[in-house]
Amino acid sequence: MNAPNTPSASPLALPEAIRDLNRVCADVGLSMMACPNPEDPGHEATLGAVDQATVRRLTDLLHISMQRTYDAVSALRSALEAHGLKTPELGVRAGEIVLGDLSLSDAVRLAELLGVPRWEPTDSLEVELADWFQSQVVVDRLGRAFREATGGFLDLLFHHGCHRCGRSPAIATGAFPVGTALRLLDALDFGNSQ
Repeated sequence: MNAPNTPSASPLALPEAIRDLNRVCADVGLSMMACPNPEDPGHEATLGAVDQATVRRLTDLLHISMQRTYDAVSALRSALEAHGLKTPELGVRAGEIVLGDLSLSDAVRLAELLGVPRWEPTDSLEVELADWFQSQVVVDRLGRAFREATGGFLDLLFHHGCHRCGRSPAIATGAFPVGTALRLLDALDFGNSQ
């Protein structure tokens, strides 16, 4: 899964970050003051008491800053549904977009929509993919199709039914940046429509 960017851990990093946060809070009108944590001043900061109006304003600002991401999720949901794909877990995690678990048939279909040749398993997809090797074929096909269509990476992991408490096998997807999501939308809108 994609790791967030973390600033360097220099001794001055936290005081600089606190100054930056306090300046930005003042700039946007938030009555909030970050201070070094007295128990661990070089590594942690506290925000102190924050009133209801400040919490609401901070929430609004975060929503505004995330609007492009939320819009991408909404557009992806519509595009995937238009192609008959079910992604009930589609959402945002740590500022990036995640499709959630895909059924095996939806993973095969998504790969085809992104341009890999149609694949016709000889048996039922659910039965044939109970085998790890066959499931890896689907994972590889979807990973390759995603990379070729978006230029981005999609972390994929096959979960056999027994690992999901008796639920159907699925392919778990990792998070990807908004820019990659927008390229995925373009590929779904203008790509292969088999």
